[in-house]
Amino acid sequence: MIPFILVFIVCIALSLSLFLEIYTIFWSKSFKKNYFLLMQTMVIIYLLGYLLEITSINAEEAFAAAKILYLGSSFVSSFVFFFIADYCDIKLHPVFVRVPMVIMSAAITLAMWTNKFHHLIYLDYSFQNAPVHNLVFTPGSLYYLANTYPIICMILGTALLLYKIKESETKYRKRLLALLICLAIPFIAQAGYIVVMITGILSFHIHFTPFSLAIMSLCLYLGVVRFNMFDIISVAIETAMEHILEGFVLLDENNNYLFSNPAAIKIIPGITKLRNGESICSAAGWPGEFANLDNFDCDLIDFSTSTSGEGIRYFRASISPVFADNKAVMAKIILIRETTDSINLLKELENVAYIDALTGLYNRKHFFELANADIERAQRLNQTIYTAMLDLDFFKNVNDTYGHAAGDMVLKTTARVIRQAIRAYDLLCRYGGEEFVLLILDLEANEAFTLMERIREDMESAITSYEGIEIKITCSIGIAKFQRTDTLESSIKKSDEAMYIAKNSGRNQVKVFESEI
Repeated sequence: MIPFILVFIVCIALSLSLFLEIYTIFWSKSFKKNYFLLMQTMVIIYLLGYLLEITSINAEEAFAAAKILYLGSSFVSSFVFFFIADYCDIKLHPVFVRVPMVIMSAAITLAMWTNKFHHLIYLDYSFQNAPVHNLVFTPGSLYYLANTYPIICMILGTALLLYKIKESETKYRKRLLALLICLAIPFIAQAGYIVVMITGILSFHIHFTPFSLAIMSLCLYLGVVRFNMFDIISVAIETAMEHILEGFVLLDENNNYLFSNPAAIKIIPGITKLRNGESICSAAGWPGEFANLDNFDCDLIDFSTSTSGEGIRYFRASISPVFADNKAVMAKIILIRETTDSINLLKELENVAYIDALTGLYNRKHFFELANADIERAQRLNQTIYTAMLDLDFFKNVNDTYGHAAGDMVLKTTARVIRQAIRAYDLLCRYGGEEFVLLILDLEANEAFTLMERIREDMESAITSYEGIEIKITCSIGIAKFQRTDTLESSIKKSDEAMYIAKNSGRNQVKVFESEI
């Protein structure tokens, strides 16, 4: 019964190890999987050797199985250490570390395979039927070295993991602890086996390590397949991704989600609800600009998002394919960079070029650009056009009496009053100093005059508060109808002349250009 149970356990461990290797080959596209695959291959060889040993029927078959077992055990120790170092992004010197460890594994394997000539591993051996079919032997001079070497490798690997656990972010410590537990299981078993061999506590030989590998394989299976714990992507790379300001999204060739960094999740929070393998386009809030992720010619994509707390944020993204050795697309990388500051700065620069800084109205240059376009359109539609010039009365007295800061407040009040009186599509600019110019479209003469009168009345009743002082000021307005023979400049000049007539007539008046009265 005992041999059957042991065979069953080893077969389970062997099956899990085979599945893990196949799963990693076809599922993982990371360059970090190489040593993991080598490690799993040696575990498979090791378990296969032990399975052959416990199912052998004589000493020769058991010894042949032991040679296969030693091939796996000698190299698995080195590859486990290499995998852990690679996983933790700790560089090992190729000449002074990797080569000597591989040579040590090869030397132990060679010593076992040539044991009959020198008896360095086994001085002699025989076959044991009960309670388990295995090889019974007298250890040679190199036996304990061959079995201590895996323990040394495991101690070194444990030291690397403990160092990385101390240095890593909290969220990655669980992965490293899980890997440490997986390593500790065969480590304890191997150490226990050496103790049993040295002390002779048990009257029969039974190797604990193969059964510990069954438990380790089960843990790795749960970690890799069920919980995606060992994505064969190094912890250091994932940690570095946390500190990259650009959003990083990794997709497979079919636009299915694989990985993203915190910056990308902050930009598009819907990514957090995606599981590996789900279409990235199903993420809530995924920009419509990314509708065609297969168009690599469109390498720069601009999009924006709006949040209640932060307002509109602007981004620029790029899509880059990742090619396999056969030039086929194996993955896609989307990099997202926030451009909000740049866009806002550009808008500010545009405002400096087009907007009067004090009043927020168009400046003269930009007013002329927009007004000429409106005049051309209005003439095509046979609409009436009026220009108006507004000038504040006795504005110099405000500056002289209360100071220029008070004068600035009065100019802001004037801009606000005019804005509230005119229509949204009427044009208004600060022409210079205390002068304002308007372009009014599609109104009859009496309507245009009434609009100017309303502005004059609103200005007369408007109050500017400055340091507890209420300042009131009036304005004089001149209005001129735009004729077919006019230019914008000539029409403004006519409205300016009408405005001076209003001033000379006692101020706080609206006057129409005299030829049109």
